Amino acid sequence: MNTCTKGYRNILGVLAFAAMLSACDLFDVVNPGPIIDDALNEEAAGKTVLVGVVADVEVALDAMSWLGGPASTDLNADATQPWLQDAGEGRLTVTNAESSWNPMQLARWGAAAGISRLTETQSDAASNQYLTAAYMWAGWANRILGDNVCIAVFGGEDTDGDGNADPGRLEDKNMHYTRALERFEQARTRAQSTGHDSIAVASTAGMAQANLILGNYSAAQSLAAQIPDDFSWVAHRSDNSGREWNSVWQFTHENQKQITVWQMYNDSIGPDTDPRVPWRDMNQTSGGGVKPFYRQLKYTDRADDYPLAKGHEMRLIEAEAMLRMGDRQGAIDRINYVRDRVGVPPVSASTDAEAWLALDRERNFELWLEARRLKDNARFAAEGLSPWATAFMQGRHDCFPPSLAECSANPNVDGNAYCSQG
Repeated sequence: MNTCTKGYRNILGVLAFAAMLSACDLFDVVNPGPIIDDALNEEAAGKTVLVGVVADVEVALDAMSWLGGPASTDLNADATQPWLQDAGEGRLTVTNAESSWNPMQLARWGAAAGISRLTETQSDAASNQYLTAAYMWAGWANRILGDNVCIAVFGGEDTDGDGNADPGRLEDKNMHYTRALERFEQARTRAQSTGHDSIAVASTAGMAQANLILGNYSAAQSLAAQIPDDFSWVAHRSDNSGREWNSVWQFTHENQKQITVWQMYNDSIGPDTDPRVPWRDMNQTSGGGVKPFYRQLKYTDRADDYPLAKGHEMRLIEAEAMLRMGDRQGAIDRINYVRDRVGVPPVSASTDAEAWLALDRERNFELWLEARRLKDNARFAAEGLSPWATAFMQGRHDCFPPSLAECSANPNVDGNAYCSQG
């Protein structure tokens, strides 16, 4: 478990923040101040480079947790900010995509740049712990993109040596999962050979996530089975600065009432039925003055961390793999194993349709407010597996398009159908 990472992190780029290795954790940070980019080309800056990679991935997950909440079955929007209200009504447009597209692409690019820099600067690159961890975080960067965007755009490198970055090429969005899988595999192989067990386990969990979406169900099940129930890998938040705050907390606490649990499924089961989806009726209207404000209580502090992978999610990956391979009762048993561990009553299913609905709802409980639900809504609706997801997605966009800037500046993207999403 990565449980002791705290400290200031900033973008890998012209300015970075130096960090010092401590005995507690590979990712512990001390911030002595800004340094110029060239200073990162020294072997001693290895940890600083890694911290930059991690920081951008954490910011991307934060952005998608609060934007993806009202875009999915996680939360309802009653917002004064138009882009947040649009997300709540299922309008994910190029004109308001800067807040989603940009941080996710920065995280992907920054991870790739960090890997390149560490490969060049670390004398023990084959076994270097910073490079091993950077591969893992590059996996998370790509998985977050795959869960949320409509297309994949890879590039941004100066491939012809003219000093200008080439525009990214357009590919199917599932290429994000293919890339995530490759990065996680590299991280796990390196970690297993060098004894970095925590990175090996976390990378295995990431591989299970990617394989599930890619349709490699047997592989996903096998990988998930290697993860213990109490496993947790998180993206840390901190109260050091606004960039490091938990934005779901920010938009539901501290006089912010932009997103509410009202009229979502978790509202229908009551505030105390399942400890994974806590909320309270605040007896107020939300920010837009229309809907009752039911405050989420999963995150109650600006420094609360976001899960990236958990042991209980792995049990639900096993359940989905079983269901897809025809073992309905095995899938329900896995679901009920999780439910028993969190202290809620078991469910049953006499048909495959009932089993799929039970799985969809269980993933809702387990992955609530973790930037995961939009992908589940989209895939379960597209396959007609869950009537809940299918009904919710009617008339709604199921992914975040590229930003207006990407559509305007990248000739490989301009003209794509998603560039007219609005």
